[in-house]
Amino acid sequence: LADLIAQPGRARATGAADLIDVAGSAFAGADGDPRTSWTAQQGAAQHRSAPTLTVTLPVATEVSGLRLMQSGSTLPSHPTMVAIDLGDGPQVRRLSSAPDAGPQTLSLHPRITDTVRISLLQWDDVIDRTALGFDQLKSPGLAEVAVLGPDGAPIAAADARANRVRGIELACGQGPVIAVSGRFVQTSVSTTVGALLDGRPIPAKTCDPAPISLRTGTQELLISPGSAFIVDGVQLSGPLSAEIATAPTTPAPVTEWTADRREISLARSPIARVVVVPESVNPGWVARTPDGATLTPVIVNGWQQGWVVPAGAVGTITLGFASNGPYRVGLLGGLALLPLLLMLALVPPRRPETAGPAAAPWAPGALAGLGVIAVGAAIAGVGGVAVFGAALLGTRLLRHRRRLFDRLTLVVAPAGLILAGALLARYPWRSVDGYIGDSAWAQLPALVAVAALAVSALENDTAAKPST
Repeated sequence: LADLIAQPGRARATGAADLIDVAGSAFAGADGDPRTSWTAQQGAAQHRSAPTLTVTLPVATEVSGLRLMQSGSTLPSHPTMVAIDLGDGPQVRRLSSAPDAGPQTLSLHPRITDTVRISLLQWDDVIDRTALGFDQLKSPGLAEVAVLGPDGAPIAAADARANRVRGIELACGQGPVIAVSGRFVQTSVSTTVGALLDGRPIPAKTCDPAPISLRTGTQELLISPGSAFIVDGVQLSGPLSAEIATAPTTPAPVTEWTADRREISLARSPIARVVVVPESVNPGWVARTPDGATLTPVIVNGWQQGWVVPAGAVGTITLGFASNGPYRVGLLGGLALLPLLLMLALVPPRRPETAGPAAAPWAPGALAGLGVIAVGAAIAGVGGVAVFGAALLGTRLLRHRRRLFDRLTLVVAPAGLILAGALLARYPWRSVDGYIGDSAWAQLPALVAVAALAVSALENDTAAKPST
């Protein structure tokens, strides 16, 4: 979002911050609006590390000073000492943390540069209480930073008022992407900086005016808003879209409401209706009519549990959670068996144990190796044979260094699965950027992990067979 609203050709600030809103991010430190403030990351206050705000100029210019402004409120904490680096080393200056200090001008050793780094070395301690009741030191920050030239005038300072009315146009392919019924629809966005800063809903228009044909049955709608937006809602458009109204909502009398059973009274209606329970969808709930017919479950508003009541149905609708009974019986049974388990663990046996002969370790032969190769072929064909064969070869080469082999197995097996999972999480199923699960690069780490785990069970014959 900061990339969209940044005023072209003006100074811009970057730095670490915990807040997502640009009004509290590093962007606010040089946006030309003293009402917004950059708040450094919370770790700066916890570890007393010096947070840094970097101001980048459009072109390299001679810089001879800075004008800093503290926030108008107690938060973020007001810095009292800063270090300014123009590229030739830090220049330390003190600041007044008084609430009425106003803009403070700092003279610097001049230098031609396009990057100014401001590190906050010391600041007032402000203690706040978290939602859990713990005291916490708050991090420092600045409301506004202006880079000054030799004449004392700001260099490429942002104009917040002029920037608010600036239009922003995202062409087709740059807006959110809609995925519905197996089709991806690109959108465009037209708005202003002020609308983005105020958080107002902004319409995204589809680039392809052709209607989308929906198949019969349930349809899945996915929207990838991108890094600058969030989805607020979706509106259908079409020849009869203006005539589609929201269905009326009527409270239904509840005659019984327990943890696993609910009863709702319904009057007769000539049309089908939907009974909605404002709880998350759970397939364990089953709704039945007075004659025992099971109602069809539906999802309402994306998360609420609902059931379709056919036209003409009247009487009491019963909602039941049949799994609750066996679940509670299992809990009580486990609790009842706990004393018996404790007794078996603590009471020693009456008869002394007799030591039996030592069990000879199992030593798989060549057939076990062929079985591993067969498993690799079944999993990934020729590629599986190659990977599993390489793993067996590694076992053979390291047969006299079993400890090293075990350590490699402990590293390769989990690392391969973690890497494959990370790749799949980056491009999951139905991802707008494409699914990577069927890619060889995503499957190879998992295949290597399975191969390492398989060959680790094959002890070499020399180590497995007892010596005579």
